[in-house]
Amino acid sequence: MNPLADWTLEQKVGQLFILAFPGKDANAIRPLVERYNIGGCYLSQDNAATFDEARRLCADIQAMALARPSGVPALLGVDQEGAWGVLVPESTTGPGNLALGKTGDTGLTRAMYEIFGREMRFAGFNCVLGPCADINFSTRSPIIDTRAFGETPDEVAAHVAAAVQGAHRGGIAACAKHFPGHGRTDGDTHREIPVVANPLAQLLAQDIRPFAAAIDAGVDLIMTAHIRYPQVDAEHPATLSPAMLKGVLRETLGFQGIVISDSMNMGAIRRNYTPVEASLRALRAGIDMIMLSEEHYDHSASYVERQIEMIEAIVQAVRRGAFTEEELDAIVGRIVAFKQARLTVPRPPSVDFAAHRALEARAAERAVLVRTDVHGLLPLKPGQRLVVVQTVTDADYRNLMNVRGIGPNQAVPAFSCFVDELSRIWPRAAWRTLGAQEAIAEFSREGSMPDGEVIVAVTENYPLPGEDFQGAASQRQVLDLIFSRLAGRTVVVGLRSAYDAVHWPAAACGATHLAAYSSRECSARAAARILCAPRPAAPLS
Repeated sequence: MNPLADWTLEQKVGQLFILAFPGKDANAIRPLVERYNIGGCYLSQDNAATFDEARRLCADIQAMALARPSGVPALLGVDQEGAWGVLVPESTTGPGNLALGKTGDTGLTRAMYEIFGREMRFAGFNCVLGPCADINFSTRSPIIDTRAFGETPDEVAAHVAAAVQGAHRGGIAACAKHFPGHGRTDGDTHREIPVVANPLAQLLAQDIRPFAAAIDAGVDLIMTAHIRYPQVDAEHPATLSPAMLKGVLRETLGFQGIVISDSMNMGAIRRNYTPVEASLRALRAGIDMIMLSEEHYDHSASYVERQIEMIEAIVQAVRRGAFTEEELDAIVGRIVAFKQARLTVPRPPSVDFAAHRALEARAAERAVLVRTDVHGLLPLKPGQRLVVVQTVTDADYRNLMNVRGIGPNQAVPAFSCFVDELSRIWPRAAWRTLGAQEAIAEFSREGSMPDGEVIVAVTENYPLPGEDFQGAASQRQVLDLIFSRLAGRTVVVGLRSAYDAVHWPAAACGATHLAAYSSRECSARAAARILCAPRPAAPLS
């Protein structure tokens, strides 16, 4: 019996789309669900900021979806992947993938992703759009960075497999991204189509290995990258490339699950193709579900109408033979089978948030490493007087929260969490804080620093969608000034990846470097604790 026999063409096409919408009211998309049987939703902090809001929203969307004659649940996907997250600060984000990778303990990664699964299912979501399977070959990526597990294929593959297993233990579908890898480029596909010129053999041996590990672990979905690999396909980015998707992903790797696109509203696609052209090319290339062919970047009231126009355009393309109904049925059949098998796990009645926070703290603490300490500043001596320097200006935090609810969703800067934790464990009378501009003024004056004070300079970074965190310039200015005069008395507390140390002109000056590999609150607090009782120095990687 053909389960699609009674579906209209509009309902079949609707299943191909994962949409986003503004606000917290599911009625905003009622026409898309009831008339077009929309395949799912990408949900962000803009749609739900708390677990209560998420449960109401998800229940309302699923009630509409399950009331359809097809009775197929909607895919409700979220970027709960550590460095990016939803329901923050109520949810347990952990320290992020890079910090988990630096622990060298795949068991912690598995446990952290099991927490993601349990909490997101408790909220009503049924798909985590993670883990990132990208490898940090480039140390200058503005968009991957702490979202990746590390710099080598072996370590990333091991942690990706553990993450998939953990998510499944938590009862949620997992999606490895961004195939075939976003880690070699300094570009951001939110803005452009980056190019990676490496041959396929090298990609298979290195970049693609974590995706192969994810497939072996039973990953449900794989998300594509809007990056062009000219030695595989000279014309198309991976999302639109039959050679990459049908050839490499399906035939070479044998992936049988759901292939979804990264957002089709990102600059890489929107600036080079019309929405309908991009969607048709993606379907022909091997995409099963198209994410955000239209999106509410401007929170426009015409969003639903634009999405309906997109669905109708694909319907007409099928009717005129640009994409056959047989091809459509094969894709929709695969989607329906996946949903019935993987998206019907009952929502847990409760979760143990206290236990989750305890594991989060343990993971964050395990990740903190003393990378260099040639002057023996650590551990801090009892009664040691400190000057704690905020290297980011307050104005630089202005873009930390994304209006669309995508990204870290961290309203409180890591520096504030670090200072709060330090105030608990170090005598307050023994230290003072300086803002970035105060530090520049004070360190520029000769003889301004009393003997014996140790400088604790705190650095931060946050991977943001389509824009850069604004603190880079001020951090470099403050650090260069400190290094030029006080390197031997300075501890840099890196609440970010350690890749910045490679690029600082004064990196070889001999300052002590404590790396947390994360700007999450748990990592900032762990760094403060380790500052007072650190482990032995670890070799530079």
